[in-house]
Amino acid sequence: MDTAVELEFADGTYRFWLPMPQLLELERVCGMKDGEGRQHSKSVFTMFEEMSRGLVYDADEQVQYAGGGASHALDINETLRLGLIGGKSGMVNGVEIEVGALTAKRLVSEYGYPAVNLGDALVTAWTVLDRAINGTRLKKKASPIADADADTNPTEKA
Repeated sequence: MDTAVELEFADGTYRFWLPMPQLLELERVCGMKDGEGRQHSKSVFTMFEEMSRGLVYDADEQVQYAGGGASHALDINETLRLGLIGGKSGMVNGVEIEVGALTAKRLVSEYGYPAVNLGDALVTAWTVLDRAINGTRLKKKASPIADADADTNPTEKA
């Protein structure tokens, strides 16, 4: 299962990934302090649920912001920043580039909110979290034995 995703973002195509260190930092950074000053992390599942509330699939099966929801701007930009750090790479004008903490911070400040509207930034951040939570099942090559069995299995023929 793959939990990384390549997306058109900023000035190119970037790989976003939230491995455990970035995932834990996201939960920590987006958390809140209680009345006694203790920091409490915010679950990525909570962020994902909040981001999902304002989204719909359009006729082309693309995720779009439809309005409403309960997302926080910090959650959106931090998901993008940490996803870029975890992804470590991008392709800009046909040249592969390395993405570290400074580059990720610059990209989000130049191409995240408020440089773009929150709706568009939300869709990108949601996609990063969706991949982290749900992943994508990688297709396996068909086995010649399985193909031969399927051709001779009478229950599968009409």
